[in-house]
Amino acid sequence: MLSLVVALALAPASASAAPSDLEGHWGNPKKTTIVNVSRCGDDYCAIVLKASAKAQANARKGGTEHFIGTEILRVRPAGDGIFRGKAFDPESNMHVSAVVTMAGRGVMDLKGCAFFGMICEQQRWTKVS
Repeated sequence: MLSLVVALALAPASASAAPSDLEGHWGNPKKTTIVNVSRCGDDYCAIVLKASAKAQANARKGGTEHFIGTEILRVRPAGDGIFRGKAFDPESNMHVSAVVTMAGRGVMDLKGCAFFGMICEQQRWTKVS
């Protein structure tokens, strides 16, 4: 499920994107998972709000018994609509480095890399509210 959280071809950052644009509810490409992104101190955190039965089963196989309520992303502004931090992949039970790029209004691209950047996955998430 590295592909669930950890992310899609990074588009150029929107110069007008503000950190608050990251806040809200976001859905993964297949709409099997919805997260809420909000402030967590100086960071932004994504907590799973809804997940399909299949997404929950995949998380359980990786060792995440209760996928709903799990923090799967924690990032901090890095400038120009880019955020850097960590993502949690429940299918592999791994924390990986993550980059979030605001690719446009209501669109964020996520990229996660493990093993010192040797293995990376990408996804484009869209804002649902």
